[in-house]
Amino acid sequence: MSSQRLVKIFMLAIGLLLVGCVADQVLKADAGRDFTLSIGESPTFNGCASAGNITNFQWKILEAPEAMAEDNGKVIKEMYADCAYTLETEMGFEEMGIWIIELEVTDDQGATAVDTVAIDVK
Repeated sequence: MSSQRLVKIFMLAIGLLLVGCVADQVLKADAGRDFTLSIGESPTFNGCASAGNITNFQWKILEAPEAMAEDNGKVIKEMYADCAYTLETEMGFEEMGIWIIELEVTDDQGATAVDTVAIDVK
């Protein structure tokens, strides 16, 4: 095998290794699409389209309707393994309006990424 061919194979291997390393480091939160609920209905939060070496999913109320403003910043659920869950019936949204929910994902290096989903409660 010629030295020129060996250099090409080596460069290809290095390139593939670098692409693999960069792909492993990409962290992306995906809170899903906005949706509409009826009062008292239990929403399902789904962050399974998020990407990266995720070790933690945290859902919190970023912005509640004015009558429930005291809920702003409240953590709804924090999970270490599951990317989706349905809110318990007794915790359903009881106030009409737009609720903005934030998903924050954390990877195995401690990096974080966020995304939001809007829920229109009618």
